[in-house]
Amino acid sequence: MRCPKCGTDTCGTRLRPPAGSARAALPTRETDAELRQRVTYDLLRDVWVIAVVIAVGLGLGFWLK
Repeated sequence: MRCPKCGTDTCGTRLRPPAGSARAALPTRETDAELRQRVTYDLLRDVWVIAVVIAVGLGLGFWLK
């Protein structure tokens, strides 16, 4: 099969996109509000994870003492 761009057989260009990736290939841009919401969610999730790790660590520390 020949490459439609350069005409060679072994250039390495992907000849067909992966199944279902027609939309995924196009990058979408986030609005400022969407970006702010995503970052806020990520930070809040990180704070909760840290709080749970600290609480479990303190609980285990008191339990093993």
